[in-house]
Amino acid sequence: SNGGGKSTGVVYFHFRPFSTNSAVASLVFVGFLLLYLGSLIGNLTIGLTVWQDHSLHTPMYFFLCVLATLELGYSTNIAPLTLASILSMGKMLISLSSCGTQMFFFILLGGSDCVLLAIMAYD
Repeated sequence: SNGGGKSTGVVYFHFRPFSTNSAVASLVFVGFLLLYLGSLIGNLTIGLTVWQDHSLHTPMYFFLCVLATLELGYSTNIAPLTLASILSMGKMLISLSSCGTQMFFFILLGGSDCVLLAIMAYD
């Protein structure tokens, strides 16, 4: 609260570290980074292969390409902030609006994944 009686504070969330031991944090960071890079490379490979090869332009591969694209967005929504929070060793803060934005895209992309998988099962 400032002198005028109005509160001008912004709500921030504090990330608790997985571990305060820097060796463990480094190991967790490398593990998460490898998983994220594997996801990126795998989904990009699927998308580019389907896009480049005209014999794969069928509904099944179209849906697979869309699924790979959704997964790229889904993992990119979560992984960079997680990696940054691991590196910060608990010093990173995120505002309420940033958290809300990330949650919106998390739910949007996750829900889209579910709808697409239902469509793929029907196809």
